[in-house]
Amino acid sequence: MPQQFIEPKRYEFVESLMLERGGLLDSFSVEGRASDGTNGDKNGIILVQNNQIFITPPLAGGIPARISAVHPVVLKINGKTVTEPTEVTAADDITWEICEKPQYQITASPDKLKVYFTLYRAEKYAWNLVNSPAACEAVVRARPNPAALLSTLTIEQIIASLDNRYILRNLNIPALYAELENPTYLPVCIAEGRAPRPGKESRLEFTLPEHTLAGNGMLQANHGEEAADPLEYLRFPGAPFAWEGEVFARKLPAEDGIPGFDTDGGVLPPPPPQDITVTAGKDVRLLPCGSIMALHSGRPRICGTGGSVRTCDFPPVRLMAPEMIEEAGDFLFAGDIIVNGDLEGPACIEALGNVYIYGCVSKSTIIATGSIYISGHVTGSSLYAGLAGVQQHRLHRLSSLLLAEAEGLREAAGQLARNVEARQQSVKYGLVVMLLLEDKYCHFGGMIDGLQSALAVMKGESAPDTAQLRQMLEIFAHPGQFTEHITDSLLGSLTKLLRRLAGAVEQLQEEHAMISLAGSQDSRLEPDGALLLRG
Repeated sequence: MPQQFIEPKRYEFVESLMLERGGLLDSFSVEGRASDGTNGDKNGIILVQNNQIFITPPLAGGIPARISAVHPVVLKINGKTVTEPTEVTAADDITWEICEKPQYQITASPDKLKVYFTLYRAEKYAWNLVNSPAACEAVVRARPNPAALLSTLTIEQIIASLDNRYILRNLNIPALYAELENPTYLPVCIAEGRAPRPGKESRLEFTLPEHTLAGNGMLQANHGEEAADPLEYLRFPGAPFAWEGEVFARKLPAEDGIPGFDTDGGVLPPPPPQDITVTAGKDVRLLPCGSIMALHSGRPRICGTGGSVRTCDFPPVRLMAPEMIEEAGDFLFAGDIIVNGDLEGPACIEALGNVYIYGCVSKSTIIATGSIYISGHVTGSSLYAGLAGVQQHRLHRLSSLLLAEAEGLREAAGQLARNVEARQQSVKYGLVVMLLLEDKYCHFGGMIDGLQSALAVMKGESAPDTAQLRQMLEIFAHPGQFTEHITDSLLGSLTKLLRRLAGAVEQLQEEHAMISLAGSQDSRLEPDGALLLRG
């Protein structure tokens, strides 16, 4: 909506009076009259008195008087606005007017959902010219006359100036009245449209039958028996579990939103809701009705949070004794990890899936791109699930850090090579990279060693394919042996492989990730979703 203004009423005075030197001017002070010796008394004269401008012409040998004005006075000489000091004579037609700021302004917000009223002043006064003594040069000024109140702004005047029927229909008259009675001189919202209401995006939701909520009963007091079937460990109370042939999830279609309208009456359509594509693993079947059925008994998962593609599958499972993890110190697995017993630590578990621990945990770090379920208490430990688990997972963290350094190395190598070539000298790209690796990027080798170590201990048949990345890391771990083969293209391939690995871990972030445990003390807990303390 264009801004609306109340045009100020203009006061015009046209005064051009030819005076003789022995007349009216003689009765006024001539203080400030220019004097340049012989001809100073022959110059033209300007006098401003009682809202009138008096001019006398120069005598022989003198120069015409010069006139100018300051805001809000607008001077016009013979119909043309004066913007700088200008010579005038008694023959010129001189008019002046006041061009003052409007009393208020009405504006619309950029999204046209709100209209604001800003009051500048409620009263309107007459203006008087400031008297000035006779002089060869005069600057015309004006000031309001507090004794001459012309009008006071009213709500009726404001409403009459509004020609937008949508604003009038939704006008907040009390807010307008309050601003006039107790001015703040700040923008006040006086009308609002209605923002569109977004719809619901398509999504997948688990259907949790009774056996899922009840679980396997292994959390009962003094229950120390081992499960006969390893799959029983996956039936942790509240954790998704499906029997073969059971529908475990369904796709909910997108729902359209509700349109809104702006302050001009225009329709504001809601943003289109995002649909999702569901892909199924080998043990999952997508039914025409949108339901998802298990072809395998176990723990189903839904990955791909935040994107337009969701993947449903059954991750691999690894059942381990606490001694195995404590002996190794850390364990990375591409799937679900089950620990049957107390984990004393210090130990680190990183799973591209869920982590189930039937016992207590102390002095350990547990990282899962899915959920973390612990039957006992957690003491002095750190737990990261869902998005936090993705960010803390060594494969994602190290590949992301190394990616940033590799991109910086590539940019620096390219700039250095161009600088050398600009001096008409030849340079081998591999030697430039070697120079940077020995100086500014001397830490690059240590970061490569860290990622190589993480890839070496990563277990699981569904782990991201890293064969090419391992070969590339080996080259840059021993750059002196491959100087002739290191090129900008090779560095570019390294960055692509690192980005692919980080993206692969991100794609394994699960929906509805949570942390469930009996209690916690002196521990850091970062769930992506719910935190359940069973007490």
